[in-house]
Amino acid sequence: CDAPATMTAVHHIREWNHGAGTDITNEDLACDACHALVKDGPTGWRTRTAPPESEHPGRTEWIAPAHIDPDRQPRINHRHHLDDLLAQALRRARARRNTDLRRHRAQRNRHIGTNHGEPSPGDGDVP
Repeated sequence: CDAPATMTAVHHIREWNHGAGTDITNEDLACDACHALVKDGPTGWRTRTAPPESEHPGRTEWIAPAHIDPDRQPRINHRHHLDDLLAQALRRARARRNTDLRRHRAQRNRHIGTNHGEPSPGDGDVP
C-alpha cells in the first residue's frame, strides 16, 4: 500500500477486541482498504510485529491468507521507508556493476591473453 499517512487510520496489530491494548507498540497505520483485509478466518490477512531477530525488528508484518500465499510468509511494506528502498536499489546496482566489471575484465583478458592488474601464478616477491 502506498497511501499517504493522511489517508490512513490507526490499526491494532494485535486485535483490540481480542484483548490487546491500545499502545504505540501495538499500532500501525493502514488505509481503509488494507485494514478491511485484516480479519479472522481463512480469507483474512493477519498482522504481527516482526521479532527482534528479524531483518526489520519492530516493523509490522502482513501475512497473506493461504489462497494468496500458501507458505504464509510475512511481508513488510517498505513503501514509506525510503531509506530501505534506496539501500536495496544501491545493493542491486553495485552487484550488477560488479558482475558487469568482472565480465568485461574476463572478456578483455581473453581478447588480449593477459591478466592486467592481477598477479600471475608464481610471481611472488621476485623483481
